Amino acid sequence: MTDAPSARDLHAPADMVRWYAPVQLLQTAGRVAVSTILGDQLDRRILRPAPSHEPTDFSHREQLVLDFVSDSGDGWNPTYAVAYWATRPILRVHGMHGRAYELPRASVLVFGGDQVYPTPSRAAYEQRLVLPYECAFDRSEPPHPVLFAVPGNHDWYDSLATFTKLFLDKQWFCGWQIHQRASYFAAHLPHDWWLVGVDVQLGSDIDANQVEYFRGLAARMGPRAKIILCTAEPHWVRAHELRDRDARTRRARDGNLAFLEDHVFGRRIRVFLSGDLHHYRRHATVDGQIQKITAGGGGAFLHPTHVLRADPLAGGYGLRCAFPDDRASRRLAWRNLAFPLQNPGFGAVTGLLYLMIGWNVHAALGDYPAAAFLPALSDMLSATLRSPWAATWILLTAAGFVAFTDARRRQLRVLAGLAHTGAHLLAALTVTWLGGQLGRALALEWGSAAQTALGLAALLGLGWLLGSAIFGAYLLVAVNVFGRHGNEAFSSLRIQDFKHFLRLHIRRDGALVIYAIGLPRVPRRWRTMIGADPGEPKVVPDDPHPDTLPRLIEPPIVVGPG
Repeated sequence: MTDAPSARDLHAPADMVRWYAPVQLLQTAGRVAVSTILGDQLDRRILRPAPSHEPTDFSHREQLVLDFVSDSGDGWNPTYAVAYWATRPILRVHGMHGRAYELPRASVLVFGGDQVYPTPSRAAYEQRLVLPYECAFDRSEPPHPVLFAVPGNHDWYDSLATFTKLFLDKQWFCGWQIHQRASYFAAHLPHDWWLVGVDVQLGSDIDANQVEYFRGLAARMGPRAKIILCTAEPHWVRAHELRDRDARTRRARDGNLAFLEDHVFGRRIRVFLSGDLHHYRRHATVDGQIQKITAGGGGAFLHPTHVLRADPLAGGYGLRCAFPDDRASRRLAWRNLAFPLQNPGFGAVTGLLYLMIGWNVHAALGDYPAAAFLPALSDMLSATLRSPWAATWILLTAAGFVAFTDARRRQLRVLAGLAHTGAHLLAALTVTWLGGQLGRALALEWGSAAQTALGLAALLGLGWLLGSAIFGAYLLVAVNVFGRHGNEAFSSLRIQDFKHFLRLHIRRDGALVIYAIGLPRVPRRWRTMIGADPGEPKVVPDDPHPDTLPRLIEPPIVVGPG
């Protein structure tokens, strides 16, 4: 946790979200369930009037610089690191071969989705998004930079209520003007480039108002128009991960979004930008003139890259770059062996589970388990079948783990879920046996207060530690051996590093140059700038580690000008 002070006293800098804290698990699950069930009924897009067909106009400029930042609003260190470097008047970065680049600050900032974690509220947005960006760039001088925002699934968990107040009903976000009045937008950029942001509302596709708005926009575009399309999810990756080619084709071509891409905008889309997956991954055509880029490195925990397929996407889009690379991603996954240390609160779940199973088995035995482990194991398994409560808990556990398992086929899901359950059952019975042996060694009378307290403590304490360790080992095997549970395995690690954002420069000759700017390590230490002028950062990095300096992830990508 950083000790950096805030620009105001409303909130303290945020730590990374602890996704496996029991209370957080319940809160997030509740928000997701409500949003999923009532999403269509609470769709705020149908309550707001469709915007006019007049996009924000930057077309008169000779050139323009645009930043794309997605999946921000988690912990202070990564979110502020991206905000700080993105708002420097001149950003100096080095490429792969030592070449230096001096990139001017962007005139347009696009938030690409999931501006806050874990769930949206005014307090969460203030602490995890507004505070870092206000510290970095609280005001600007004319001509003011402009901000656009695409809502992601986390922004939608309150049916876009807070997103609307923060981005659609206001004129300013820190030092940026807001021109957007709907959850989707368009801007006419120099040299007939267009910026288009689409709202897919929890993956439920785009609404009819958007389709009509973008139809009208496309009708106004000239024959040489080139589009930068921003969506909150990289649907090209999602479709590609489906192994069945027919299913992948259907998914890729169904819905209004596919209609928009294929029939409304068509080949005019030259750059697809998205976040949602918290890493950098770029696919491109052979000639490099159409790019599909996943860039969800604005501040949230890191997602693995090694679990995704490396073969070309449909249409011949080859994988050109990944950050982190597969080797580093696979190496980071081994941190799940320290799951109990990374997620100490999660042990309350496994400790309670072991307590309920072990204590009911112990009660069914009517005495301490046998001194020898294997006979004791046989007795305890028999007792489990005789105990309705113990059997019920085991069945509920098995059902939960089967539902949790990330597998493509139902049979594999059942087998993996049962194997996971079996590991925890064996551990719970082992802890029960150990508690019995300890009570026997201390000559404690069966049913006495001391024996009861010892048994409870053993089941809860060892279940806390051992259950978490087994869960972490399961995630490690799943992500590194089977390429599954990437989200669950890496959200447990809460990795702050490998952050990035995109800086896009439309040059005077009409070409678009994309700079993927990476931060291999975000600073852990910060220094307050006493008496900083308005518009200047209130906090600056104070971490001597060389990897905290921004650098290019790969050489600049040039699209166009034709």
